[in-house]
Amino acid sequence: MKAENIVTLTMNPAIDVSAAVKHMITDHKIRCLKTKRDPGGGGINVARCLKRFGADPLAIFPMGGASGHMLERLVAGEEVRHQSFVIARDCRANFTANEMDTGAQYRFVLPGPTLGEEEWNAGLGLMTQASSNGYAVASGSLPRGVPHDFYARLARNLRVMGGAKLVLDTSGPPLKHALDLGVYLVKPSLSEFSDLLDTATPDHQACLAAARNLVVNGKAEIVALTMGADGAMLVSRDVALYAKPPPVTVRGTVGAGDSFLALLVMSIANRKSLAESFRMAVAGGSAALLSPGTGLCMPDIVAELTPQVQITSMI
Repeated sequence: MKAENIVTLTMNPAIDVSAAVKHMITDHKIRCLKTKRDPGGGGINVARCLKRFGADPLAIFPMGGASGHMLERLVAGEEVRHQSFVIARDCRANFTANEMDTGAQYRFVLPGPTLGEEEWNAGLGLMTQASSNGYAVASGSLPRGVPHDFYARLARNLRVMGGAKLVLDTSGPPLKHALDLGVYLVKPSLSEFSDLLDTATPDHQACLAAARNLVVNGKAEIVALTMGADGAMLVSRDVALYAKPPPVTVRGTVGAGDSFLALLVMSIANRKSLAESFRMAVAGGSAALLSPGTGLCMPDIVAELTPQVQITSMI
């Protein structure tokens, strides 16, 4: 059976620079060890992860300046099919420092470029054109200049053309606008979900009720809520599942949500049940925690952790 098409869109990509440092200290030069550069941004990370598991995704992203050329080379270096569109300003870079003395991780996220209307419309057009079937994964923040309803416009385009199912991982007003129109699957973190609900951190029952409300009101067919060390929740019209992740030694949190989403979409695309897909996704997110920097998850570790994921039905 031919695998379903998976296309990812990253409107605010980055070069993710990670390094190990012995100790973080103010007012002194901090010598960095074990430096590494990875192509980053939600959709690019999803595509990188999918490639490792044998899928053949297409990654779409803007490319601007010298940093944009480096980003494209890094994506190509991982043999990920990609289609970039040119923007006038440089792509951004992010920096992660892993402190060896304590195991603490410090993440510095820089602002991205400002995109003009022609530039973000180019990204919208490419994603719409490439997503004639299968799954369209739109992941990450929107750079400055891009309207808050950008993902809602993408959802509308896909609906009009009868195209791919929209999978969305974003936050704030762009998330709200897209949900108002309706998506296939949405993957908020607990903090993003709390922001969407405009409430303090909700407990499990409140999360379940809110997720069911999104499904019943047609805002999302599937809600996959990640809650860090507290596990994850998946809700559709037919199931409400909670997953307790296996215990792992956390070496870095960058890319855990992207690994989760990649394996969830891939498993669903491969026609696995929602419970099976959810189990593998949680294993993927847990496996990514074992990788420092932006290492994402590895297939052998996911295979080891998947049987350890405990899944229960929620009432």
